[in-house]
Amino acid sequence: QIKILAPDSLAAQFAQTHGIVYGTTATFGAPFYGERVMGQLLYGESKGRDHCTADDYALPTPPAQAAGSGSEGEAQELVNVVLVRRGGCTFVTKVMTAQKMGAHAVIVVDKESSELTSEQIQKIVMADDGFGSPVKIPSVLVSKTEGKKLIDAARAGSVLVELAWDIPRGEVVMADFWMSSGSRESAEFLQRFKDCAETLMYHLQFVPHYHIFSLPGGQSYNHLCAEQIDSCPECRPSPDKYCAPDP
Repeated sequence: QIKILAPDSLAAQFAQTHGIVYGTTATFGAPFYGERVMGQLLYGESKGRDHCTADDYALPTPPAQAAGSGSEGEAQELVNVVLVRRGGCTFVTKVMTAQKMGAHAVIVVDKESSELTSEQIQKIVMADDGFGSPVKIPSVLVSKTEGKKLIDAARAGSVLVELAWDIPRGEVVMADFWMSSGSRESAEFLQRFKDCAETLMYHLQFVPHYHIFSLPGGQSYNHLCAEQIDSCPECRPSPDKYCAPDP
């Protein structure tokens, strides 16, 4: 997430999210959970190559601010958070170029022709193209609508933001447990875990899964294979389709 710290007029444009812009983080140069980067937004106009090469744009000189106060209240040194447009090359190429130009973090704004909403953007994977290992800085993709507000503000003056990667929190824990019906250790774990699950009650969504396999047809495996599916009384699977070890 990107928190707008200044100016207040820009933060007010994101009133519904309390001054926060949500996006998706790249799988390369990924930060650690809990890491925060505070800096000033810098935007250089592209000459037509979509911010894919170092000679396509020039970054303005950052305003003379040595440090700012983050969300935790302590003083932090400001770094360069560079805004670039999506398109023309891979995410890795775009972020690598910005890194070489002095960026400490990159915000990639979706293409002007894009119709993706902020919610849809958050489901996109900023994938590594296979050459992302030299990238050492984090990057985030945001929607064109929210990104345009950031670009316009950066063109007009100093913009202070904080990029944060907090540990996700929720009221319900979802857990999937994969096991074999013939595993004694799995059965013992379920027995020990029973009291914990009952204590958590509605705060836990626990789903056990059995490993199954198919067996060659033409032989009798009735003691190993299911003849029907519990959740589907009318289903009649092949007698050698859903098989598991005899517990």
